[in-house]
Amino acid sequence: IQSHLKRITHKRTGATLEVKSFDPKIVTGSKPSGILIDELHVVASAPEADAGAVEAPAPAAAASSAAAPAPTGPAWRDDATKDQKVAFMKAHVVPPMKTVFQAGDAKKYAAFGCKTCHGPQYKEPKEYLPKLTMKDGKLTAFADKPQMAKWMAEKVTPAMASAMGQKPYDEQTHQGFGCAGCHTVETK
Repeated sequence: IQSHLKRITHKRTGATLEVKSFDPKIVTGSKPSGILIDELHVVASAPEADAGAVEAPAPAAAASSAAAPAPTGPAWRDDATKDQKVAFMKAHVVPPMKTVFQAGDAKKYAAFGCKTCHGPQYKEPKEYLPKLTMKDGKLTAFADKPQMAKWMAEKVTPAMASAMGQKPYDEQTHQGFGCAGCHTVETK
């Protein structure tokens, strides 16, 4: 460990892990083989950063975010036309959600796009995505599939709320964007 250099060097292989900081408005510099972005919601709130400008193959990536990202753009409108809804999704939902899903499982979500949530026949997400069950005031997914439920609750749902221009679901007020924004929730 070389604290003064913000670097950890593996003694046998010479591989290094370096801590870097950057301005999310500027994407320049080295082309790493892997990255971990802490506080992804801060980076995601900077629309000026264009990761597409990188010429090298994209590195393996992981991300963390302690705070729910604030809504960053226009809000979803249920009364919009189909063309307006498609344009909104392509501009405001697919790019940030692709990042979140690929950070969760780059291999599984390598081809992330509209079909990930709408299926091959472009149904409403509630018609395509798995149905959730609420029992005794709790989602059973946290007992049935705890890792998936935790990831969805901590990463996917807050990012989707932000992408949709809404506040995350508040358990006290029962307001905001939550699991039922995309999934059918059945009560037992």
